[in-house]
Amino acid sequence: MSRSLEKEWERILRKEEKNLDKIKRKTAEENLSKFTELKQGISEKIPDKLIITINEGFQKAFRLIFSKGTNAIERTFKKEEIILDFAVNDFRVNQRPNSKSLKLLDKKVKKGNRFNTLATMAEGVGLGAMGIGLPDIPLFLAILLKGIYETAIGYGYNYKKEKEQVLILKMITASLSEPDKRLVADAEVENWINLIEDEDITINIDEEIKKASNSLSQALLLSKFIQGIFVVGMAGGIANPIIYQKVMRYVTRMYKKRYLIQKRLSIKNERKTIL
Repeated sequence: MSRSLEKEWERILRKEEKNLDKIKRKTAEENLSKFTELKQGISEKIPDKLIITINEGFQKAFRLIFSKGTNAIERTFKKEEIILDFAVNDFRVNQRPNSKSLKLLDKKVKKGNRFNTLATMAEGVGLGAMGIGLPDIPLFLAILLKGIYETAIGYGYNYKKEKEQVLILKMITASLSEPDKRLVADAEVENWINLIEDEDITINIDEEIKKASNSLSQALLLSKFIQGIFVVGMAGGIANPIIYQKVMRYVTRMYKKRYLIQKRLSIKNERKTIL
């Protein structure tokens, strides 16, 4: 790797880090949902049993999808096409690292996320209009994981590995964390990314499923409650794309940051080998 190319990478990374920091600040400043005020008014009226039911619903959905449902989700998107696109764009980044080549890498991911956002709204509002709230939990989670899977392979990562599943769960938890817990959750994600290649790292996926399920159930608690009320439920369904976008902005940012850091390290190692 020539010194001039290495300097170009340093320039690109500085620019990308600034962009990622802007996205991070914007996401942190957002309300968790547009139903915050409404939630404060009626949250105490939501039955404890419903809270437990929603939480358990997400846990069951996570376990079912991770154990048996991933192949079904894969049939809903063009996995091989995304893998090929990544290979081509990654090669382009290696040969000509600049903002344009990185934008091409991002393009496919953003396109898929726009489609999935519309899908979460359609299923949420549709079921809400019929007075159905809880049954859409597996549907919403399947669309959310579809978006995360597309993003993972869009940046070259295999979401089927158990360590990657733990990372996915940690990112979901962090993306929906309350402001006073966000720094700790962010640090956990960063630490896991740094240690993910360690063969001796301890994996407790069940604990991470519980944390992610709790984050999702708290974020969607109000919407699931009013989604179970005929017609009024349409308003609850609108929360689905809001939560989807919030999670996906965080996930996309972290996958891209991980890709850039690892690309930089590979360049450094390559240069050391040449020297």
